[in-house]
Amino acid sequence: MLALPLAAACRGRSGDATQSADVPPNVAHEAHVLAGGMAPAAGHMTNPLHQDSATISGGGKIFVAMNCDGCHGDGGTGWVGPSLVDGRWRHGGSDGEVFQSIYFGRPRGMPAYGGLMNANMIWSVITWIRAQPLPPDVPTESWVKGPGK
Repeated sequence: MLALPLAAACRGRSGDATQSADVPPNVAHEAHVLAGGMAPAAGHMTNPLHQDSATISGGGKIFVAMNCDGCHGDGGTGWVGPSLVDGRWRHGGSDGEVFQSIYFGRPRGMPAYGGLMNANMIWSVITWIRAQPLPPDVPTESWVKGPGK
């Protein structure tokens, strides 16, 4: 059985020793599926450009230049891709989880932008997303009437 020695060898390695400055660390998320029940080394990423007004403006320009609005709509309210301003996230909504979604992409439509955008560009877009107001009518809202509606 090759899998058992390989799993034991991988378990002993340090995540920090192989981490490159250009590749973000793994961010823990409760929806991650763990092979063999073993979680990879994970951390917490914080946005170094949080709430900077110049970054917000630049992030909006990057959002348009990278054609993010082509899928996520004007103002990130959603179109072909999901809304980025309604507070609902498929792959986690923390800044680190959103960074990873942009950097590595996601299945079924979200391309990986890590090859085109550096970390500051991605953080700028996230800062811009966080600064967007929640519109009164979000295209991704449910049209099904619930109890009492």
